[in-house]
Amino acid sequence: MVAATGQHLYLQVADDIRSQIAAGRLKVGDGIPSTAELADQHEVSIGVVRAAVRLLKDEGLLIGQSGKAVYVRATPEMAAAEATALKSVDEQLAELREEVHGFTERQPAEVIARIDKVEADLGRLQEDLRTLYNRLGHPYPRGGTPQAKRRDAK
Repeated sequence: MVAATGQHLYLQVADDIRSQIAAGRLKVGDGIPSTAELADQHEVSIGVVRAAVRLLKDEGLLIGQSGKAVYVRATPEMAAAEATALKSVDEQLAELREEVHGFTERQPAEVIARIDKVEADLGRLQEDLRTLYNRLGHPYPRGGTPQAKRRDAK
């Protein structure tokens, strides 16, 4: 049952599930109880449970699809480490994009060679970012590569 704390019910349900994962009562790979079971257990509506599960999926703790089983994907510590790595890769990607943009304003041969190297680095970082998003169970939100954008601009 959820307590009368003034906090949204879905956040209370999410906190309970998150606590069970952190305490090891729900382990990575375990299925969580069904939506109906969680609703009965917490004495809330199915919509509240769905909102809680959606939040935990967004945090990278759970993975699954509506109408199918939902599993523990990561502990809170694992998800936090992945989110930190994701942010770091995303920041590096933004820095490289800025560097590439600055180089494209000048066109000497050595700058073009440097652009090619930076674009290769950027491609590797994008793949790392896609892998991290995939591990978190999220679609990769970014568009095409800088090379494709540069070709399209010509």
